[in-house]
Amino acid sequence: MKKILYFSLIICLMSCQSERLDMNSEAFTIQKSSSTAANKQTETVVIRFTEGLSITEKAAIRASYGVVAYETCSCGDKNLESWDLEDIYEGATIEERVSSMEQDPVMEGADFNFNINISSQVPTVAAATTIHYQQILSKIHSQKADVCIGVLDTGIDPSYFGFQQPFLHNSSSDEENCDGDFFGWNFVDNNHMPIDDNGHGTIVSYLAYQQLENTGTNFEILPAKAFDATGNGSLFNVGCGLSYLIKKDVNIINMSFGWTETASTIIGDYIKEVEQRILIVTSAGNTGANNDVVAHYPSSYTTRNILAVTAVNNATPPNLVVSLSNYGQVSVDIAVKGVGLPFYTMPDAAPISITGSSYSSAKATGFAASKYHASMELSVFYDKILIDKIQSDGLHQIKYASYLDL
Repeated sequence: MKKILYFSLIICLMSCQSERLDMNSEAFTIQKSSSTAANKQTETVVIRFTEGLSITEKAAIRASYGVVAYETCSCGDKNLESWDLEDIYEGATIEERVSSMEQDPVMEGADFNFNINISSQVPTVAAATTIHYQQILSKIHSQKADVCIGVLDTGIDPSYFGFQQPFLHNSSSDEENCDGDFFGWNFVDNNHMPIDDNGHGTIVSYLAYQQLENTGTNFEILPAKAFDATGNGSLFNVGCGLSYLIKKDVNIINMSFGWTETASTIIGDYIKEVEQRILIVTSAGNTGANNDVVAHYPSSYTTRNILAVTAVNNATPPNLVVSLSNYGQVSVDIAVKGVGLPFYTMPDAAPISITGSSYSSAKATGFAASKYHASMELSVFYDKILIDKIQSDGLHQIKYASYLDL
């Protein structure tokens, strides 16, 4: 069994080099590192039970499928589980059992677990950052804001100098709350500190923040960390993080990552369940591919709450970049500049240059939040975002043949 006590997680966290918790100094030491490629995990499956099953019923179902170990979400949907399966159980292969799970009425869905990698530019210079509790607390809203953005990524560095005003959601006051939850959740280490040890999540969050800081919008950001220091995450952690943000009833979820070809039933179902109330802003991918031919998820899900964003260059008007900008007249909605964007790692240093649809979608997320009003129907919200689109003949390969000038 993979269930681990919260206290044990804190002890483990204290001994880890990449993210160490010093209880005496009340500071976190973060070592940033670069991304690596991901590999599929065919020995593990992700399942989602139907609502209302008892502990005893769940145990009996696990036994019937030959589960040798399992893990539940540390915070989020308690019906979502990761199962390690015996290769052969009662004569059935893993593939046969997963096929059976997909039809089983006690399950909402089942997918093979696989790794998802955030493969966009992040700062490559390793540097330790010390984050004190006070730096976190000073960035947390005292009251709920008018619009809340969930960021499903590598976490956030609240001490980043660009975050000048309180902007983090105060999750300690939510009805749906986990032990110690006060500004988001870390599904990599299963604790209440979604601190960014990669860089990607901080950049994405700041680009959304930057779109909003001078608009007068009363906004907040809620991070869910599903990716580790190398940019790797599992379908299970992504599902846990997505379900957590949905339970928190955020208004917009930024998902600046993706994978190709194989749709996840579970992730697709979560998105469809909030089709009328949560906007999902996604990156379209960075390989110059046609997403109508080879699907890229989550941007290729067809629900009406998906806004799929591709990156374009800085020309006037901007253009798709052959080796970078994914496109598709059905599956890619809009373009935003995302090539050679300046990002300052320190106030007195020269900016680094960042490129990718991760950052285009982050800017679109911030722009969308500036258009949101309480109780707004999602279809109205969507149209209000796109009313500012600018037509361009050079963007005929995407749905609206348009870009947002952000």
